[in-house]
Amino acid sequence: MVEVNFKNVTKKYEDGFEAVKGLNLDIKDGEFLVLLGPSGCGKSTTLRMLAGLEEITDGDVLIDHLKVNHLPPGARDLGMVFQSYALYPHMTIRNNLSFGLRMAKGELKLTKDEIDSRIQEISEVLELSDHLEKKPKELSGGQRQRVALGRALVRRPKVLLMDEPLSNLDAELRHQMRKEIRRLHDTLGTTTIYVTHDQIEAMTLADRIAILDKGILQQHSKPLEAYNNPANDFVRSFLCKHIDDLVDTANALFKKPGEDNE
Repeated sequence: MVEVNFKNVTKKYEDGFEAVKGLNLDIKDGEFLVLLGPSGCGKSTTLRMLAGLEEITDGDVLIDHLKVNHLPPGARDLGMVFQSYALYPHMTIRNNLSFGLRMAKGELKLTKDEIDSRIQEISEVLELSDHLEKKPKELSGGQRQRVALGRALVRRPKVLLMDEPLSNLDAELRHQMRKEIRRLHDTLGTTTIYVTHDQIEAMTLADRIAILDKGILQQHSKPLEAYNNPANDFVRSFLCKHIDDLVDTANALFKKPGEDNE
């Protein structure tokens, strides 16, 4: 069981700005949780505190019931995917996928056969088997993002963290990758925490969403529960009104000629 828990977590910077304020949030084993909110709401800071990339001012973060506040990032057994693919351009896809495994030391070190087996397994899941000997520049944007996902997953992390991973893709690719990420999660069942400001992305990907504003958790629920029963005016405005406006716009675009007169 790999749960993640934020217990009254606060992040306060030296200038006095509080990016996250007293966050209490529980992510279930195998859950796909989306941290959602406008720019500056604290969602990326929350993810970075979990990853060990930001110090926690107050409170506790637990992974698999273990307090990790003072553990370095490499000791937390997390996989991370960010906006940038950050692939090594001179390496083949096979070597990009295996790089972290080959660098592991001590009890984490794997044999060549074990590494090859993992690469084969993850490349089949991500439909990259035919591209393993290519370089990143030979792949499409969607394929490169799948490589970035594969590099995180091939380590078999306890928790997968994703921070706006689709923001650099065009609309069609984002739509394709949303379906791909959700399929991948359903296949592997890795506990996943995903940051986005995109309401549609959150609604289509999440088992549950945690909506933040000004560092404060506004609502934590299933997506449709937040849409149908917003906790406050902010959630109603940020989530519900935005989606309603999108639906109205889509209906107007696809309205047949003469329908207004019927």
